[in-house]
Amino acid sequence: MRHINLTFAAALLVLLVVDARGQNRPPQNVRRVAVTSRYEIQDGKRTINSRAIKQEIKDSLDRLHTILYRDYETQVVYRHIWHTFEGKQIVRTDEFANEKLFRFSLFTYTPDSLVATQKVYMVSPGDTVHYVTLTFKYQNRLPVQVEARNSKGKRVYSTQSVYDAQGTELTRRVKAQKGYVPIDSIMSKTCVPVYNPQNQKISETITLLYSDGRKQVNQFRYEYNSKGLLSVVEELSAEGNLITRKTLEYNEKNMLKFISLYNSDGVLIDYQAIRYELYPTLDRTRSRIIEY
Repeated sequence: MRHINLTFAAALLVLLVVDARGQNRPPQNVRRVAVTSRYEIQDGKRTINSRAIKQEIKDSLDRLHTILYRDYETQVVYRHIWHTFEGKQIVRTDEFANEKLFRFSLFTYTPDSLVATQKVYMVSPGDTVHYVTLTFKYQNRLPVQVEARNSKGKRVYSTQSVYDAQGTELTRRVKAQKGYVPIDSIMSKTCVPVYNPQNQKISETITLLYSDGRKQVNQFRYEYNSKGLLSVVEELSAEGNLITRKTLEYNEKNMLKFISLYNSDGVLIDYQAIRYELYPTLDRTRSRIIEY
C-alpha cells in the first residue's frame, strides 16, 4: 500500500460526478478542506501508509457545504452530503449513496436562528416522496419536543425530550403511528451522566431502544486534557467491561489532529489523522497551505 494524498482535486471531481439533479448544483467556493486519513495498522502499530476516508469542504464564509466519505481500500466515494445555505443557515441538505440521491431535507428557522421545521423527502429511482415534516419546540434553546406530520398534515409521531442543566439529553420518548419511525430509528433513550466539579461529563450510561425492538446499553468514560479538551473516550459494555479506548490529540490551535483507537487489550486497531488545508486563491494547485 502506498500513501495517497487525496485533497482538493479529488473532492472537486466528486462535486461533478453525481446524478442529473446534482449536476445542476452551482460551482462551490472552496476555501478550507479538512482531510481525515486512516493509517494502515500492522501488529498493533501504525505504518507510514495512509488513505483519505473523509473530506469536509468549507467556503470563504466558513460554511461546510460538502462532506465526502471514501472507502479506505478503493477510495470510491460511497456517501456524500451537500448543504445549501442562505446566509449562515442551512436551508437544504442532500444525502447521496453511491452517487445517487436518496434523501433530502428543507429547513426553516425561528427568529433566533433555531430550526423551526424540517421537511424530509425520500428519493428512489423515478420517485420522490414527502416522508414527514418535523416541527421543533425548544426550551433553553434545546429541542424538547418534535412533532412529525405526513403530507396530509396528520401527526404520525412525536418526540418528547428532557435535558439537564449541562444540556445532556436525559430522556427521549417517541410515540409513533404504524409505518413511521424517526430517521435514526430510536424510539426511546435514557442517559445517566456523571459530572466532575468543573461540570465536565466524566461518564454516562446510555440505553437505546430501536424501532426493530433492539435494546442497546453502553457506558462511556471521559477524560480531559489541561485545556479542558476531551482527550479520552472509553466505551464499556452494559456489564462494565472495556470495549475500546479512544485517545484524541490536538494541535496548537486546539484543533483535533490525531485519533487513536485501542481494543480491550490495549492494542492499537485504528489510527486517524486530520489535516487542515487552506486555499487562499483560486489557483488551488499552487496555493495550498497546511494549517496545522
